[in-house]
Amino acid sequence: MNQKEVKKSILSIMFVSIFLILMTTFVYLPKQENLLSSFAFLQNQRSFYMEDVTSGILLKDASPMSDEKGFQNEPYRFKVINHSNEDITYQIVFQNNEQKALEQGKEVLPNHYLRYSLQNANDEMQKAETLADDGILYTAVVKAHSEETYDFRMWLDYDADNGAMNKIFIGKIEIVKIEK
Repeated sequence: MNQKEVKKSILSIMFVSIFLILMTTFVYLPKQENLLSSFAFLQNQRSFYMEDVTSGILLKDASPMSDEKGFQNEPYRFKVINHSNEDITYQIVFQNNEQKALEQGKEVLPNHYLRYSLQNANDEMQKAETLADDGILYTAVVKAHSEETYDFRMWLDYDADNGAMNKIFIGKIEIVKIEK
């Protein structure tokens, strides 16, 4: 091999290596949403936050069910964590992302068609309720340097009529700190 061929081979190997490194970096980088969440954690120094313990709930092609069957659904479990030096009053809120539903060209399922159960790990009784229009599920206080674990179940109300057909509901649970 002459020197030109050696240089071409070396350059080719370098370009392929750089390409593979760049592709691997982009594939394994955190998603944009995770980057934004990480940035938010840096801002509040993770003193008060919510942490997923299990994956969320999917009500795809849901059919109406009784409360008894709804309690048998797999729960979405999450923790409310307080690493601060003070007790914090907060609300657990189910946010309906109507905008995302409308972007998909679908009608939004009204909250009153949905039933839910939110159970603190310390509670023995499960209680079913209809989702309120404001989405507020619960108001509580988490003590300084402690955490609370919750199980959340959601289902389509047994008494849902034809008004619930062909509609979608996209939402997420959030915690909101109540300032004194």
